[in-house]
Amino acid sequence: MGWVRGVCISLWSISPVLYVYFHGQHASSWVWLYFYIKACTDPNPRTAVNRTHSGFEGYEAMMFFFGFIWGVINLGVMAGYFGLVFSESRYSPRNRPTWFITLKVLFNLFIMLPIALFLVIMPFFGGWIVLPLEQIHAWNHRCDGYPMNVVLDGKGYHGARFAPDVARFYQTGNAQSFYTYDISNSGDTDFWSFHLRTWDVDQSEIPLNMYPTLQQISYNFINNTVTGNCTIPVAPGASNTTIGACVGGSLDLGEPLSFNLTSAVPLNNTANPSSTPSTTTLLRTVDKQWSFGDDAPSLILRDVNPANNQLMDTVLRTAVTKKGDCTQLKVCLAGLPGEQGSVVGGPVMVPLGLMLMRQADYAIACTTPSDD
Repeated sequence: MGWVRGVCISLWSISPVLYVYFHGQHASSWVWLYFYIKACTDPNPRTAVNRTHSGFEGYEAMMFFFGFIWGVINLGVMAGYFGLVFSESRYSPRNRPTWFITLKVLFNLFIMLPIALFLVIMPFFGGWIVLPLEQIHAWNHRCDGYPMNVVLDGKGYHGARFAPDVARFYQTGNAQSFYTYDISNSGDTDFWSFHLRTWDVDQSEIPLNMYPTLQQISYNFINNTVTGNCTIPVAPGASNTTIGACVGGSLDLGEPLSFNLTSAVPLNNTANPSSTPSTTTLLRTVDKQWSFGDDAPSLILRDVNPANNQLMDTVLRTAVTKKGDCTQLKVCLAGLPGEQGSVVGGPVMVPLGLMLMRQADYAIACTTPSDD
């Protein structure tokens, strides 16, 4: 058995090199896993991996297929390695020093065994292991650089008939929502309304530039137009309010999604609402696909320079669905740069109502029992 001892001693001596070799050999597996996690938790803007939804599904299937193959190969190789180590231990000289035997046992137990488990498990199961952790991190931190975020919450398959689909608005870093909007129609699916439902804190606690005076938006899907009404005090600090039209425009539901909006949304302390200047804003999604039958809405919406039709600043973007609750989708709100109150102005609120409709559709789809 001298040749076995020779092979084992040689393998023992090159085991660090063996690890480096396998790490390099399977680099493609780790690259596949990285882009899979990125596409699931940070899909916008699109990459070659998820440029189309069907393309991403193919990428996902191939990643798991080859991951399974690499995992089986690694299992065989590492099983062979530990088999040789065991054989070497049986036929090694009995007069080896204790420190050498102890070092070998510790090396294989605490270095080579974790490496083996990693190489066997991660190629196939890595996506299922890492994705939930990254999804939690993205939910908690994707909107950190934005002043506000909103959670679009569909009621799901088992939701009560009277439970609405709602959007809860938060100041980033604050766990308490400021106010809640809901989406509804009067029975005619061509006409929808996105409107203020409840104040979740005392109105005096809401910063002026986050206070929503645009409290009702109507969607007409026959001619793809929108209108909005603002509600403000008749005088600064007064309890009586007045309602007036402050948003109008059109939307194109094609790919990419786009809006042409004219708005004059006053702040809540405006003494003369009619003096609020009217502005026209063009909006367009960065990528063509933004809504899916089997997934939540996913988009980055930017304003458009009318002079050259180029995309400019991000107005809002989706983050991720909540881990364990596909009915909830977080959206980061930026508004238009340099415009006070725009984080809850027409260019933000009009798209949000439409996105809530599509999230409500997905909430039902993702919670429908498989036997239905």
